[in-house]
Amino acid sequence: MGSRFAFRWLTGLLMVAMIAAAGVYTYNLGVAHGIAESGRVIGAPGTGIPVVVWPRPWGFGFGFFPFFPFLFILFWFVVARGLFWRGPWRGRMHGCGGAELDEWHRRAHAQPNPPPAPGSPA
Repeated sequence: MGSRFAFRWLTGLLMVAMIAAAGVYTYNLGVAHGIAESGRVIGAPGTGIPVVVWPRPWGFGFGFFPFFPFLFILFWFVVARGLFWRGPWRGRMHGCGGAELDEWHRRAHAQPNPPPAPGSPA
């Protein structure tokens, strides 16, 4: 395992810390914006327009609400797996062994036979 394991672990920990820091920062930006806007809303005169609420029979959010956070997290796990846990087969094709692949490569780059000259037997 050695230093590669420690490097991967520390890189993952750094990524999680950066994501958490970005989340805290954006949350604080939203709170500051909300506080700034709340002062303006309180000072605004009442308009007297009624609020119309359109109830939706499927609840809140969009159609696949319960699955979206799960799919989002699953997507990032797949990305992280592709980046960090590829395994020993990195860069190799499965099913095409060395000899078969070398033969195919030789045939792919071989010079084609020249076309027969006109008037010569084919």
